[in-house]
Parts: sequence; C-alpha cells; structure tokens
Amino acid sequence: MKLLKPLSMLGLVAIPCALMLTGCGVSTTYVSPTITVDQITTSNIEEAINNAVLSVVSVYVEGNVSSGINGMAATSYSAGSGVICSLDKDAGDAYIITNYHVVYDENYTTSNGIASKIVVELYGSEETYIQTDMFGNGSFVYGSQVIECEYVGGSLEYDLAVLKVTDSEILRNSAAKQVEICAEPAHLGQTTIAIGNPLGYGISATTGIVSVESEYIQYSDFYDVIIRCIRTDAPINSGNSGGGLFDEKGRLLGIVNAGNDSAENMGDAIPVALVTNVVDNILYQHETYGSQKLSVYNFGAEVDGSNSTAVYDEEVGLTFIKEDIVVTAVSGDAAQNLQVGDKIVSVSLNGTDIEFSRAFEFEEFLLDVRPGDQFDITVVRSGGLFTFTITASNSSFSQVN
Repeated sequence: MKLLKPLSMLGLVAIPCALMLTGCGVSTTYVSPTITVDQITTSNIEEAINNAVLSVVSVYVEGNVSSGINGMAATSYSAGSGVICSLDKDAGDAYIITNYHVVYDENYTTSNGIASKIVVELYGSEETYIQTDMFGNGSFVYGSQVIECEYVGGSLEYDLAVLKVTDSEILRNSAAKQVEICAEPAHLGQTTIAIGNPLGYGISATTGIVSVESEYIQYSDFYDVIIRCIRTDAPINSGNSGGGLFDEKGRLLGIVNAGNDSAENMGDAIPVALVTNVVDNILYQHETYGSQKLSVYNFGAEVDGSNSTAVYDEEVGLTFIKEDIVVTAVSGDAAQNLQVGDKIVSVSLNGTDIEFSRAFEFEEFLLDVRPGDQFDITVVRSGGLFTFTITASNSSFSQVN
C-alpha cells in the first residue's frame, strides 16, 4: 500500500479495500439512520455464514500499465471480492457485483480503464495465490477453476461494477447460490458478517455489529469519490472490497468497500438499497443501449435535510432519525410543479409507494427512474398535502462516470 494522507475530518484514515499496490485515505461524516422495523427473532450465525459464503466469490484482475521506465509496459495485479446477484445454474450464467475500484485503474492502458483480465473463483474452488519475486513484485498463479468474467458496466461515483459469467461448466457443477437481499436497511447494533477475499488468501468471514447506520466516506486519494455507507466493526482487510456484508440470517446488507487504516475494526459497506438501484440502472443501460455507464435522472429539484431529530420506537426497540426533505431549488421537470420550500413526503412509481424519512432516500430513488416514467410525488406546502404527476423527459438523463 502506498502512504495514506491524513484526514482533515475526525482525524481518521481508511482505505478502499481491494488488495492493490495503491491505497486511499477516507474521511467520514456522520449521517443518521434510515427508519427500519425489521426484527430478527431467531438467528444462527453458523448457518448464515455457511449459506452466504456460497454467494461470494474471490476476484482477481490484471491490466497493463505504463511503468514509467522508458515507457515500458508493466502488468498490475489486484485482488478483491464479489457477490453473485443473479444466477442461472442450468445455463452456467451469473451476474456478479463488485467494487469499481477492484476492476478499474486510471493507469490501465484500456480505453475505459477496466482491467484486461478479470476472473473469479468460487468458495471451495480457490487455488489462485500470489507469488512474489526477489524485488517484492507480486503476481498471480491462477488455479485450475478460475472463471472468466466480462465487464458489463459500472460507476466510479458509486464505486460499483457488474461482471457477467456466461456458459460456465464450473458454475453449473458448483454449490454457488444467488445472494438473498435484506429488504430492510441496516440498523444500529445489528449483527454483521463480512465475507470476502482478504489479502487475496481466499474467502473467509468475520463478524461484528453495525456501529453507524449511514455515513458518508470520502476516498481522499481515490478520485475524490464520496459514498454513503454503513459502518461496521467487523474486521475488514485489503481484498474484502466487493464482498458482502450480511445480517445474521445471511441476507445481504451491503457491499464492503473500505477499511480504516488507523482505527481497529472500522470498515464500511455500501447499503444494499443503493447497490440495488445502481446495479439495476447499470443492467438497464447495458441491455437497452449497450452502454457500460450509469444514467441518472436529473429531476431538477435540489433537496436538503432539515429539522433532524432522533426517535425511539418502543414497539421495535430501535432508534432512528427523521428529517424534513426540503426543496431548495427547482429547474427542469421539477419546475413544472414543485416550489422552493416544499417538503417531499413520498413518491409512487410503477405501483410502488415509497415514503421518505431522509433526504438521501429521495436522491437515491432517482436512480430507479427511467426515460418516460411517470411518478406521483407528494409534498407538504402551506400546511396541506399536494400530489403531482411527473413525467421523466428523455432529455433529463445524463451519464455518470
């Protein structure tokens, strides 16, 4: 790892946790939790790990870079993790989620900065290992059961990427499983299980709790990316990037993306609700337009959270935070109906009603809007509730790196 920059905020240092020859500082800002009412009445950590581990893969990538020595080419190697989000066992096909920083490097000589070789190994079939030469340079010795992957698409801004496996006999004959998604957001004190490929040694699990339900972290060395995450005290190491953070029923809470270099057992994972919206968007763009980019609906309403307050719900035994989602500026499609000062309460899209308690929930909802969609948005204005129907115009979408 290269030296990490100290952070200006909270004095913390953390790194995206792919196993690479690079590292990044991360600064954190506290964000309050989302409302959740999910209660886990029974659990079995052993059973959860034994199931969840079958949906996690080790990821190994390599790409050509310029060495800077007489312009000579060199090969860069890195290791991370991935989670199987869709699986057709009979066809030997799968989609796999990982972190963008696992497969991307701005120094790769490919036109899109994506590694030229990406392979995965399933749990129980891990044979790839790192060998080091006399100069300390590492490379991979690949196992006999590596599975070649195609890069489908991804986003630097959200640090997520989607890989595709097609017609794999290894996958057909494996015990691999499609991950089960947790329908509720993570809550404070919840048991967590981090499963990934730490240090490139193969898939393993660690346990902890959710210590912060939602915070923003900044990769200060990694392209100035700022991402909303769950903080956990489950040990996270280089190589865990792209792996899963699970609850005690083996359901996916998030995609692990960063570990802290100066604090004990302090790591982060991108919440599964955000992951799902980003991945669905990537797959839609790929299948509809053949694009490898994310496309986001620019609604035209800038929002901010205000009047934040903690609430303890005695029925579910959880503390959560609610805030008003206040419109601070309008343009584009939003200008047709919304006004500055409106408080957004809920939306209805494709028959699904979504109530909001935090500003980021509304912002992340926009990832799920497609060109031509109509959705109802309900706001509080002058003491009354008003509902407007919005049509997402084609011209209001833009690609996001």
